[in-house]
Amino acid sequence: MTKPVVLITGAGGFIGGWVAEALHLAGWDVRAGISRWTSAARIARFPLQIVPCNVMEKDSLDEALQGVEVVVHCARGPEEDDAVTKAGTRLLIDRAKLAGVARLIFTSSVAVYGEATGLIEEDTPAVGPVSIYGQSKRSAEALCEELATDDFPIVGIRPTLVYGPFSQQWSQPFIARFASGRWAALGARGEGLCNLVYVGDLVRMIRHMIETDTGRFALFNGNGPEVPTWNSYLERFNAALGFPPLAPPDRSLGLKVAVRRPVRKLGKYMLAHHRGLLVAAAARSAGLKSAMKKAEEDLRLRPNDDEMARFATDVTYSMERAALAGFVPSTSVDDGIAMTAEWARDIGLVR
Repeated sequence: MTKPVVLITGAGGFIGGWVAEALHLAGWDVRAGISRWTSAARIARFPLQIVPCNVMEKDSLDEALQGVEVVVHCARGPEEDDAVTKAGTRLLIDRAKLAGVARLIFTSSVAVYGEATGLIEEDTPAVGPVSIYGQSKRSAEALCEELATDDFPIVGIRPTLVYGPFSQQWSQPFIARFASGRWAALGARGEGLCNLVYVGDLVRMIRHMIETDTGRFALFNGNGPEVPTWNSYLERFNAALGFPPLAPPDRSLGLKVAVRRPVRKLGKYMLAHHRGLLVAAAARSAGLKSAMKKAEEDLRLRPNDDEMARFATDVTYSMERAALAGFVPSTSVDDGIAMTAEWARDIGLVR
C-alpha cells in the first residue's frame, strides 16, 4: 500500500523532528517543514525533503502543501506568544483545504486542562488558572473542531510530559541537574504523579491516528502505559545515568524556592524587555557576565514554583478513549529511561 505524502510542520523541533525521522524510516514520503534553516541540523541526517514552512505566511504554506495528503501540525511559537498556535493553525487549515489535503493531525497538550486533578478524560473541564499556552491550545482545538469536515477530518492529540532523546523539557534539564550534584531527592514533595509518554510512543500514536478513521473530529489524550511518582521517575532516571544516589531531601527547599522567586521574575522581565541592555552590559564587564552566568545556572539547576506544584499534584490522564480507537502505548518507564540514558551517553551528556 502506497504511503501518503505527509507534511510535518515544526519538523525542526523535538516532537516534529521525531515524527519526520520515524515516518521516513518507515518508508513514508515525508516533507519536513521548518521555519528556520538553523533548526534543520538534526533531521538533515536523513535523506528526506526539508522545506521552508512558516505557518504564519500564506505563500510559504502554499509552496509546502503542494501534493500533500496529510499534515501533522507540530509547529508552535514561544509559550508566551499564542499567535502561531491560534492564527497559524487557522491559516494552515485554510490553505490545506485549498491544497486538497485529506487529513490533519494537531498536537495539542494536556495544558488545556489547567489545574484539574484526579482522573482526567478528554471531556474533563479545565480548572483555572490555565496558562497562556494551555489557553492557546484550547482555542486551536476549538478552531479545529469548527473547521473540520467529513472530507477534511482533524484529530487532536493532547500529549502529557513527552520525554526521551532530545527532550529539552523532561529529559535534558534533569540530566544536567543530576550531573551538577545539586539536585536532591524531593521526599514528600515529590509524591505527585508523573504522567510521562515516551516520544516513540507519541510518534506511533500519531501514525495510528493518520491511518485510523476517527470521524470528522476527535480528541485524544496521549499518555504512557504507567504513571509513576515524580520521586520514582527522577530516582530511576538518575540511577540509569550512573550517578550516585540523590542527596536526602532538603528541608528548607520550600524557603529556597520562595527566596529565588523574585530573582526569577526579575530575570524574565529583563530578558523580555531589556535583553539588549543586559547583553551590552555583560560585554563591557567580565565580572558582571560571570555573575549573570552563575545566577542563571543556579536557577536552572533548582526547582521553580511551577515544578514544585507539579511534583505534588495527583493527576492521571486517561488513555481509555485512545484504546477504544485501537492505540495502546507500549514503552515502559524503565525502557524509556534506558533508551534516553543510552542516548545521553552516546552524545556525551554523561560519561
